[in-house]
Amino acid sequence: MRARLIIAMLCAYAGVSVTASAQEQELELSRAGSGNMPTVRDRFDGLGLRAGQFWVLPDVETGYFYDSNVFGESAGENADSGIYVSPSVWLRSDFGRHYVNLRAGLDHYEYFDFSSQSRTDFDGELDGLFEVNSDTVIKGSLKGGKFNQEPGDLEYPIIGMPTSPGDYYRFDSWASIKHAFNRLSVSVGAAFDFFDYDDVDGIDQDFRDGNITTTGGRVSYLASPGYRIFGDFRYNWRDYDGVRIVDSEGWRALAGVEFEVTRLISGELGVGYNEQTYDIAGSPTTSAFSYHGALTWNPTPLMTVKFNADRTIEDSTFNQAGRVQDSAKLVVDYEVMRELIFSPSVGFAYNDYENSSLDDFRIEAGAELEYRVNRFISVGSRYKYSYSDVTGPGLTDWDRHLVGVYAKARF
Repeated sequence: MRARLIIAMLCAYAGVSVTASAQEQELELSRAGSGNMPTVRDRFDGLGLRAGQFWVLPDVETGYFYDSNVFGESAGENADSGIYVSPSVWLRSDFGRHYVNLRAGLDHYEYFDFSSQSRTDFDGELDGLFEVNSDTVIKGSLKGGKFNQEPGDLEYPIIGMPTSPGDYYRFDSWASIKHAFNRLSVSVGAAFDFFDYDDVDGIDQDFRDGNITTTGGRVSYLASPGYRIFGDFRYNWRDYDGVRIVDSEGWRALAGVEFEVTRLISGELGVGYNEQTYDIAGSPTTSAFSYHGALTWNPTPLMTVKFNADRTIEDSTFNQAGRVQDSAKLVVDYEVMRELIFSPSVGFAYNDYENSSLDDFRIEAGAELEYRVNRFISVGSRYKYSYSDVTGPGLTDWDRHLVGVYAKARF
């Protein structure tokens, strides 16, 4: 999953961004999210440059965008447009059984009217797999960078027109080891996530700085060909620099089934419970029924369907007992012609703040049309619609339209 906010979400991908807790994003909770099956978009990669046992895959994208509501306001919306450029490079290994992949990217957004919102973001990631033997595999990942907070988000400290982007830095890491005992597989691992927010318009955001440590694992049993029954347990510790967001610890337990019916459809479905206890007077505990679902499906060689859904407990700047978040996202990549891919998407996120009448329901829908001129050059357009229905004192609904056109070169 990559963080891109405001226009970055449009420029990087015309899809849906829903926040999942850090401990659920890592440790490979979802096997279907990445999948091993080739997808429609895999065929749009460039040729790459050979460097020993590595492939170097550079690309650069540039385009124009229009934003109908730059600051996520409910009234008196301010529209703007601008241009962006996003170079990146992948370094992919060709080791056979093992792999090491490295990616680095930079995104610069230049606004025509609200130049104070112009910014440069960057990010990178490193992931690898080491196959000790046919039964034991070690995997891990490091990623991080400088990103931008979306003003329309309830957790953003500024309502109105901030004079500078809401920058923050994030670093995530995880590692796991998996071993198979005939039909039984066991995996254990740990993750550490660190985040640091810059001040915005003189408002100190140090209280949002902190880290999350997670450990846990999964036991699965091959009940029949293509079907594995699993039990999954994760425990987390959340520590923040200030007192506005309360330190806590908690857990999430799921039971379900992993499935790979054919090479064309795989995924997993789990249900369970999660609980978070906060370090304040009385030690309040937020608990809720939990679920997790993920699906990757190639109904035809010309179409890839991906679906994810989760219920998690998130921290909040509004409520010391956090919030329960339901989220789901559906993305389809359809190869209309060999050179043309159409990608519609839709998703939602619902946040229910504990011990409060405050809640937030957000819908995001969009579509991307990309035409490959040749194996190196493609052009396209994107559209994304965001709507936030907020219930709470002094808070109102807002919506946003993002439209863009771009050209991309792959080498």
